[in-house]
Amino acid sequence: MRLAIIGGNGQVGSDLAEILRETDQDVISFSREELDITQSSTLRDKLSQARPDVIINCSVYHPVDECENNVERSFAVNATAVRDLALAAKELQAAVVQFSSDYVFDGELGRPYKEEDAPTPVSVFGVSKVAGEQLLRAVLPRHFIVRTSGLYGLAGSRVKRGNFVETMLRLGRRDGQVRVVNDLRMAQTSTRNLARQVLALMCTEHYGTYHASDHGDYSWYEFAKKIFEYSALDVKVTPVSWRDMPFVALRPRYSVLENCRLKALGIDQMQPIDVALRGYLKAREASSTAGIIPVSKGVDSRAL
Repeated sequence: MRLAIIGGNGQVGSDLAEILRETDQDVISFSREELDITQSSTLRDKLSQARPDVIINCSVYHPVDECENNVERSFAVNATAVRDLALAAKELQAAVVQFSSDYVFDGELGRPYKEEDAPTPVSVFGVSKVAGEQLLRAVLPRHFIVRTSGLYGLAGSRVKRGNFVETMLRLGRRDGQVRVVNDLRMAQTSTRNLARQVLALMCTEHYGTYHASDHGDYSWYEFAKKIFEYSALDVKVTPVSWRDMPFVALRPRYSVLENCRLKALGIDQMQPIDVALRGYLKAREASSTAGIIPVSKGVDSRAL
């Protein structure tokens, strides 16, 4: 199987490329610099040359607050480009893996969201992701839409992507205290686990929409406390409301995803959040010892 990854220098794309190559898959990975998904003619040309069987789209415009003031860009990357990708894939008779978000929901349901629950986005980012989902479904039957949440990944942080864990460790060591939102709950998810799950999913022909997040849920405050506990750091963590933060966009209050369809197929490979976080910190320590130090000082908002 020949695979093409778009946005391959982000957290998910980097982990996907690494895991797929470990399984001897034929993989070509395009960074944002190599392939801007919003350039439709270039997109078609590059994919025609690669001739992939499956295209994995890790490109996204996701700074949620910026999206509120950049509606055109949000829809260009998260919706229109997804339609163009679907059209190109259809010509090549290729399948598409498209990542989506817990932000397609408003967080008011009061229970974990299932795949069949109707999207109710409350932000420009969420609306643009729903639009991308709908356009992909309309154009290309052979698709996997994978909704996930709260991503953090080691490989991505190496390429200056940064993540919440790295930010907490940096601020905790520097200041000895952090203020963290305690009224937004989700399932924080390891990109390494997500990459393995996507590999298992795309080896099937069970196309459609899936939820793929690690098991359990935490507020960001609770997750931060776990980060410091597992890192043996004495850091004061103060809970605050997201409404007291300088946010522009609305956030879903409880956007936990339930992996119903993966469980029904018997292929849910996601881990409990605590297990995944411990694994991340262990891998981070090993990378640091090897001289590969994760950083968190930049964001490529076009790659997951």
